[in-house]
Amino acid sequence: MQSIKIGGNLKKDEVKNLINRYFSDSKVTIKSEEYQGRYEFEFTLDNKRNLEDIAFYRAIANLVQDIILEIYIKPIIIDRVLKICGDYSSEDKETIFASAHSTILNENYYIKEKSKINEEILNYIIENNNIVIDGFMNFRLRKYIYVLDISIEKSIGELEVEKEYQEFMNMLQYFVEIQEPKYELVNVIIKNNDYFLLDNDNNTIENGLLEYTPEEEFYKDISKADLLVSSLIVISPLKIKLHVEEGEEEELVSIISQVFGDKVEFCHGCEKCEIKTKVKKGK
Repeated sequence: MQSIKIGGNLKKDEVKNLINRYFSDSKVTIKSEEYQGRYEFEFTLDNKRNLEDIAFYRAIANLVQDIILEIYIKPIIIDRVLKICGDYSSEDKETIFASAHSTILNENYYIKEKSKINEEILNYIIENNNIVIDGFMNFRLRKYIYVLDISIEKSIGELEVEKEYQEFMNMLQYFVEIQEPKYELVNVIIKNNDYFLLDNDNNTIENGLLEYTPEEEFYKDISKADLLVSSLIVISPLKIKLHVEEGEEEELVSIISQVFGDKVEFCHGCEKCEIKTKVKKGK
């Protein structure tokens, strides 16, 4: 069969890393040639069996798509971010760029769009046995920009959610700072999807928030985890000791750690962890 050539404004080392992803064996002979800073790679299948031809073409098509998505697309994303996100800070723009590019590379996103582009690449190299990526991209840029803009909008949304979350965390931290401490130490027992609070003498701390029942209208859309955090803010202890098994309620533990900072310490096993007395359950 004929050789297949891939050319364009390519960085040799970057492309070689991608080539090794598909052609690390000896069945394919690979040559490279430089001309005025541009590289051309020539691929020849050593085994002449026709049954392997289509697999070879598909591997080349996948390689070309990876070159486009991992190398060529970067400056285009940067350009789109600068146009779409003019009001954002430089740091936010960098975050949006990194997130958008990561989304595009994620195999679980834009499956249909990527498959369609891959088929176009495959058909092109089957027909021509040669592809100059710059030219191929120029004639199909709109299709890529459509996907890029969706990815950028997704990244902007995620950034805004993260900012709102951080503002909320800052507000909770402020409430903690201005509250008058009501306990020197509070033990937070997190076990079997339930939470309860004990003072240093193993007495149950009751402030009403954790003692709701599901019938109460006010609490209908509030989780018990939310109420636990609210309870801790209300009683504002100087120290919080978390009694929780590793890997359990990770999101809740993370929130408590963020809100209360260095006030939080973790128990690595004690008699309190085994105490069975609980506040009234509200699940």
